[in-house]
Amino acid sequence: MRENANARREIGALYGFRVLMTLLVANFHIWQQSWLPQTVVLLGKRISFDYITRTGYIFVDGLILLSGFLLFLPHARCRREGTKPPAVLPFYRNRLWRILPSYLLAVLAAYFLFALPQGSYDASEGARRLDLWSHLTLTQTFFLQPYYGTPLNGVLWTVCIEMQFYLLFPLLARWTRKKPGLTLGLMMAAGWLYRAFIYYKVEDTAMYINQLPAFLDVYALGMLGAMGYEAGRAFLEKCAPRRKTALQWADAAGLALCIWVVLQILHAQCTMGLQSTALLRLGQLKHRLPLALVLLGCILTSAFLPRPLEWLLGNRLMRWLSGLTFNFYIWHQFLAVQYVRNWFPNTLHSDPGLQWAFTVLCYASTLVLAAALTAVTDGFARWGKSFCSKRTRKQSAL
Repeated sequence: MRENANARREIGALYGFRVLMTLLVANFHIWQQSWLPQTVVLLGKRISFDYITRTGYIFVDGLILLSGFLLFLPHARCRREGTKPPAVLPFYRNRLWRILPSYLLAVLAAYFLFALPQGSYDASEGARRLDLWSHLTLTQTFFLQPYYGTPLNGVLWTVCIEMQFYLLFPLLARWTRKKPGLTLGLMMAAGWLYRAFIYYKVEDTAMYINQLPAFLDVYALGMLGAMGYEAGRAFLEKCAPRRKTALQWADAAGLALCIWVVLQILHAQCTMGLQSTALLRLGQLKHRLPLALVLLGCILTSAFLPRPLEWLLGNRLMRWLSGLTFNFYIWHQFLAVQYVRNWFPNTLHSDPGLQWAFTVLCYASTLVLAAALTAVTDGFARWGKSFCSKRTRKQSAL
């Protein structure tokens, strides 16, 4: 009975959302190296996805929103049901076992197997030390060179932001359970005011657009969405079957509308990005909140889709791929850069055959590597959790 209850509570569509947003970010990074034209011909008509690819980086915000949603979902459920909330120590332990093995492997492999042999730090010994130690301590977003000029792995800054938020989350979750309006309102205000200050008062925004304060309202929206989902699920459980079906199909229409709005935001962001890098960053500051709001709409509407449509996002393939997204995310850009540097000629950007070969190689090799690393790190994490649990039980017995 417990397994069936958990299955009913599972939000299958979120597997697909994590996969799709990860692939959109990856497609942007891989396209940056290949310049593969983002067009298809359908029924004799050329359709361009260029604006979607050029703005793929913006879906990092969506992954952060999803993180806030999933982190707070158990707390929202406990708050609604009046049960005991998740404990703090297991939360930290699970996050560390899940994140650190893959992260540290990525940092150390990039440093010892690539950066040092390739002479990436010849110019400065201080830069080498700062780059390594800031990455090992998850503080690289605080320094310009490790954040923007690192030869290790350019996407790891997002892991740094996540880990910083994990440190604060148990306290924020506790406050939100007690006073949700005040806590989430303050988080929303802090994120919006921080970005407004950077937008209007800071000339060079490079170091500031992706610091943790710039995402506080995105996390808050995710946490609010978790409470909204729990309320919606409780409401649907009380509905008659016919009314429930009608509401589910209305959700499908709402999801289609949300996707259309997302595409309009991508158009606007692409227009700003094509003008200059400075405007691209200002566009990120400007569009972060509306994008998060609409993506939250996508999450909530997809959570209540009719079963045939939910299957498209929550089938076995999506579930399997979702389990690989973390390792896929932290390796895709690094491998793409190494392939361009070591294997492909300068004609890559003008040769369609090479562009396709490069793109297929990037996706296929990253997927294989992610599957292998996930199997290893998941096994290591299970052993670590088991070891900690046994040690805790022994200490309790004493």
